[in-house]
Amino acid sequence: MKGTLLAILFFLSSLTLYPQVILTIEGKEFIDTETGTSTGYVIPRELPTSLTFRNNYLSFANASGYMLLAGDETPGDNNNNLDGEIIAGNRFIWNGTVEDSWTHSVFTGYNVNVTLKYNYLERTPNGIQRKSNGMIDQSGVIAYNIIKNPRVGIVVKGINGIRIFNNTLYSDMTPAKTYRALIDIHTNTDGGLNAPSKGTKIFNNIFYTRNRVLNIWVYEDECLEEFECDYNIYWCESGEPVFRIGDKFKSFSQWQALGYDTHSFVIDPKFSDFNDFVPQERLNYGKNLGDEFNEGLAINAVWSNVSPQTAFQDDIWQVGARIYEKIAAIEEPLDTVTHIYPNPAKGHFYVLNNAPERIYKTLIVYNSMGDVIMQQDLDGQLNTVHLSTGISAGLYTVKLDGDNLTSYHTKLVIID
Repeated sequence: MKGTLLAILFFLSSLTLYPQVILTIEGKEFIDTETGTSTGYVIPRELPTSLTFRNNYLSFANASGYMLLAGDETPGDNNNNLDGEIIAGNRFIWNGTVEDSWTHSVFTGYNVNVTLKYNYLERTPNGIQRKSNGMIDQSGVIAYNIIKNPRVGIVVKGINGIRIFNNTLYSDMTPAKTYRALIDIHTNTDGGLNAPSKGTKIFNNIFYTRNRVLNIWVYEDECLEEFECDYNIYWCESGEPVFRIGDKFKSFSQWQALGYDTHSFVIDPKFSDFNDFVPQERLNYGKNLGDEFNEGLAINAVWSNVSPQTAFQDDIWQVGARIYEKIAAIEEPLDTVTHIYPNPAKGHFYVLNNAPERIYKTLIVYNSMGDVIMQQDLDGQLNTVHLSTGISAGLYTVKLDGDNLTSYHTKLVIID
């Protein structure tokens, strides 16, 4: 009993001597034109610290080092002192000219449960890095960030349970300029360690490459343990998207054959431009990840010294960082001539022919390979089409035919 009492008194004394520091850095500008090596903006972490780094602007040109150093490179006494840190709503711009730079832009090594949301990273050589010697992240997330033209976008190195949700990653670089991927997952072997990265989850992201830069690279088989990747959109202007496991390159179809991205699509998100990355319309291809992650960047979000505007997911989840606000429900479809709704459809959908002189007689549904998967006669203005249980979730083409009418084509998303 005496020993227990002494232990309690020592613990309380430790809390008094080393209380948790509350550190909020918000609405600041950090501009550094140093072109050599720079440690960047360094977060003090000698004591346990509750850090919120929010709505700041960072512009650096360093050939090596860091932009935001909010963690450790190696095991040490300061590890875990920034557990639970929040880095949100910041803009990171790298203006360096050294093409082979690996400047670490948002570095949070050896801390767990880190939240990285609503940030915009532009030309950052090594974008967001999560690193440790085998720590397990249980409540952190990398979500609703826009990462433009990194040499490597997100790195998971020797840390387990990292969640990567609803980000937009874009690259117009060439494989010759970066042999890395938009997302790299690998073992931390620094200093003789052997810490694989297990349990990475990648959902609801948009990957857009102009050249055949790698989308995802899992370096070792050990990192495939509990690895999940699905409900993403991929697009490459130069051909089929590319993936890699170890030293083996994989096409999208080969990647899917391994069981990954079985509900994902290779489609052009049709961004309004390559600066704001706003899709021209809702991209309703996502997986519902729960209320904890349902607040994304609004389509009109901007980065300043206040938090960027946000919007909430609704019953049909969208992919990518930008989210269209839910439109109020309407009693009738807006299209006054021909309309197929709801889209996405689950179990059934409706075909409305709202013009007596334009009544289609036949419906045909094609899969992505052009095969007919169902056909149904139509009768009158409103028809209900029931989907058979054998039709899997995915993107389909619907064709309507009628006497002396031009065929009507549209895309239909079917969900589970």
